[in-house]
Amino acid sequence: MKKLVYLSGAIFSSLTLLSVLFKLLHWQGATLLLVMGLGGLAVVWIPAFAKYRYDQAKP
Repeated sequence: MKKLVYLSGAIFSSLTLLSVLFKLLHWQGATLLLVMGLGGLAVVWIPAFAKYRYDQAKP
């Protein structure tokens, strides 16, 4: 679970930052990258991180 959290966080954060660069330079594909990056953070990373932290808090 720890690897999933770190790997998905790194990938989707990188996609989001790359999309911001694309938006600033007015390159094509920026909207798709932004949707994929933020969508992945919302759908994959946040629930995985919440479950990881919940499992750590159990005695």
